[in-house]
Amino acid sequence: MTARRETDAMESEALMLFQQTTRGTGSRRFKVYRTTEFLPVGRLHERFEKYLRRNRFPQEVHTPHWLETAGPLTEATLGKMGERFRQFTTYHLFAVTNRELHPFLAVPVAVDVLPALSAAVRLRIYDATDCDDDGVPRADADPVVTFDADSYEPPLSGPLEEGGAMESLHLLALRAANRLAEDPSRGVAVGDDDEPTAVVPDGDRVIRVDLLAPGPLRRLAGDGLFVNYGHEAVPGDDLDRQMGGVIRRTARARYDYARHLWAVRKGNADEPIADDPDDYREEVEAARAHFFADVLDAFGNAVAPFSSGVYGGALREDTATRTDTFSAGGTVDFDHDDVVQTLDDADADYDPEYDPTLR
Repeated sequence: MTARRETDAMESEALMLFQQTTRGTGSRRFKVYRTTEFLPVGRLHERFEKYLRRNRFPQEVHTPHWLETAGPLTEATLGKMGERFRQFTTYHLFAVTNRELHPFLAVPVAVDVLPALSAAVRLRIYDATDCDDDGVPRADADPVVTFDADSYEPPLSGPLEEGGAMESLHLLALRAANRLAEDPSRGVAVGDDDEPTAVVPDGDRVIRVDLLAPGPLRRLAGDGLFVNYGHEAVPGDDLDRQMGGVIRRTARARYDYARHLWAVRKGNADEPIADDPDDYREEVEAARAHFFADVLDAFGNAVAPFSSGVYGGALREDTATRTDTFSAGGTVDFDHDDVVQTLDDADADYDPEYDPTLR
């Protein structure tokens, strides 16, 4: 394996969607690239403002020099991107029209993440001063803390309890582990060859992520929401700060449900969420539904209509918004009391554009 840090792979996987010229009616189509030079979102936005002044691409897409130039990864509508997007692989998805840049944060709906973390991933956190220039911990360095299967024995305490470091750490860990599962060569050449390893810089710490078994990762829900954190931005807004706020709020909510579901698995939970307290799968589905409602409560119309699964379908039906748009139209109105049933009744493929009852 190459000695490439996970942050390098992470930065190269922000997806850039360039709108193609469309003739007549129909859904917008995009050419999809990955960035080769990722910047803070604010600086990236400034670059695109300059780029869009130069290139209105009325006939074809012109790609800036900092993007992959060998050709697009794929061509798709926004709806297809929502369906294909792999959760816990990147935070970023940017849609570029001929006039502006729309920044989206990918928010996985998977809330039962502790089983995957405990069975699939071992984490070791080091002081950055105990690592070499590539961010790899030195052989004689001792981790500040280690998370292995035994760490998750209830009751969860310290970094694993409410308000602890795992509220945000689970995102970094699952992102790195999913990438290792997809391609072990993304890791660094340390440790056991049977356990691909990534290192993730995190401020004055470095997180070593060892992939123990990919199976539990595959059981995580594949659907995701996309939050357009530039939805109502005005000139001068700090997009990086806005994005950070969405990450923190959604990560905290996800981890609250994760702790609840872990307690259910271990037989020491408080009040269940689902109507059938003896069916764990129903409890998971109910937790996902309530997490979805939490995201809508926090970000409303900024949640994208091309969000995947029944979550996007329910949002499109409730707001009568086409899949092929950047933000939900109308009023987002989901009640926690009936959100589970709403999602049970939702059609993942629903698009009001093709609903004959609306004509």
